Amino acid sequence: MSEMLMKFYGGQSDKSFGEIFQQGSVDLQKYMMEALEGIDEIALDETIHIESTKKLIADLPALMSSQSSRVAEELDEGGESPVSEFEAKTGIGPVILKNVKPPNVVEKIWQILSGIEEFSGIGIETFFGVKPRSFEADSDRERTIQEKVNAVYHQLNFLGYYRDSKMKKDRRFRASFSDMTHAGVASFCHFFLCRDEDLVMKAAAAYEYLGVNTRVLHYKAYKKMQPTADTSAD
Repeated sequence: MSEMLMKFYGGQSDKSFGEIFQQGSVDLQKYMMEALEGIDEIALDETIHIESTKKLIADLPALMSSQSSRVAEELDEGGESPVSEFEAKTGIGPVILKNVKPPNVVEKIWQILSGIEEFSGIGIETFFGVKPRSFEADSDRERTIQEKVNAVYHQLNFLGYYRDSKMKKDRRFRASFSDMTHAGVASFCHFFLCRDEDLVMKAAAAYEYLGVNTRVLHYKAYKKMQPTADTSAD
């Protein structure tokens, strides 16, 4: 998954989307087979057919390839990274979105996007990952607040709202992913103190949209801490 997302930003230039998808299915197969090791020695319900399960896992790469091959081909034919293509087609990116000021950042960005024909049939909650689509796993399950924060944060970064720099590089991509995780975990806290402006702005926008009461404090060296969110924890 991480390699695929990194390629969205222009990384992994030595691999095609097809190769990344294929390797992902092989890795998943390996992890699932490892999880089954020694399971024959455990007393299980007779309705659980171990051999059938192993066969399904063995067939997994071929099954996933048949389902993802068309998507991979379309992505590889594009030439440019999906992020660059999105910006070229919509005219929306960091330069435009950095002019979006609080409050109601997510709603303001959605107002810009909803004017584009391709997004006319999508709701704001679905686009920002707050509400799962019908084809997603556990689509009937309410997402946790941490999952929702991560989803909104990731989408803001993809669109270009205070996007992290050099996302095509492995180290920077992993750092960005770590920042997103911090923002999600901090949604359970009263305060979130941080000096990274890009992280602060995306987290504050996500919290505001989702009604998270965590108060974000932007720490700047040699300056007083500045609150970036109007809400505070009870």
